Amino acid sequence: MIWLTWRQHRMQVLVGAAVLAAIASFLLLTGFGIASSFRTTGLAGCLATPGRDCTLVSALFNKRFSGLQFTIPLFLVLPALIGVFWGAPLVAREVEQGTHRLAWTQGVTRLRWINTKVAAMGAATLAGAAALAWLTSWWSLPFVRASDDRFSRGVFDLRGVVPVGYALFALAVGVAVGTLVRRTVPAMAATLGSYAVVRGVVEFWIRPHFAGPRTVSYGFFGSNPRSGLGDWVLSTRTVDGAGHVLARGQVLDINLLSHRCPSIVLKGEFPFNQTAVQACIRRIGLHLEATYQPGNRYWTFQGIEAAVFVALSVGLLALSVWWVRRRVA
Repeated sequence: MIWLTWRQHRMQVLVGAAVLAAIASFLLLTGFGIASSFRTTGLAGCLATPGRDCTLVSALFNKRFSGLQFTIPLFLVLPALIGVFWGAPLVAREVEQGTHRLAWTQGVTRLRWINTKVAAMGAATLAGAAALAWLTSWWSLPFVRASDDRFSRGVFDLRGVVPVGYALFALAVGVAVGTLVRRTVPAMAATLGSYAVVRGVVEFWIRPHFAGPRTVSYGFFGSNPRSGLGDWVLSTRTVDGAGHVLARGQVLDINLLSHRCPSIVLKGEFPFNQTAVQACIRRIGLHLEATYQPGNRYWTFQGIEAAVFVALSVGLLALSVWWVRRRVA
């Protein structure tokens, strides 16, 4: 059965290996240059010195390699392609063509048939995803250190252990959809849509609530005391001393201030008396409140999200096995 599985899916595996080799070559060829530039520009040394302002050096470094931003959507779509081209046809193509019956009449049980196919493609997916995740994490490390933001979308999703969870989930979605639909092309389309929906729900609505967020307050013209700690800022709002929300984000509404402080005289869009504005801000206690997830929760969030997608994968594969044993004729 293992040999049969290899013969049936070797083209998919070989194409996947070729794609992985091409991506690895690109990452290795560019990665050493990026790491060297990170050191020679002085950015690595600047970031290693506590309290130094590295904004200008960091901006120049990011601008130099801004052309590599095309890699983010490319890497984000790779797990979905595994589900579409590896997972969806795994069962659907055989049932659609009727070749599964031949295997079942040669002394191969349904359970062994589905388990062998899933185990083989699952092992290939796990190995490829783990290798790519490691390479991507190494390659992107200078950018992450320069921006001090591991939580941002398109960065968190490509590093650590979550890409492995995404790949396994995409494969499981494809297998489950293919088992239920039993037609290859519709199964591929449904796999892509299902994967995108679940990923979007987790990323935009569930991930921010993996742990209770914290709040920090600071002066309107001051700096966030949490700056430089890699925090994930979920929202920022402008409030007065009584806790009344005046704006979402760091917004200074001069018209609103003029109602609270009549000493402010407006001239066009700008206040005539800047000193009066400063005094008004102090008098009403205008400040900012930021809701954030601490940067030291990064690996906790990585583990939680990876566990969520692995659990979903196990459930979908269990459903597929049960369906093949009970419903597929």
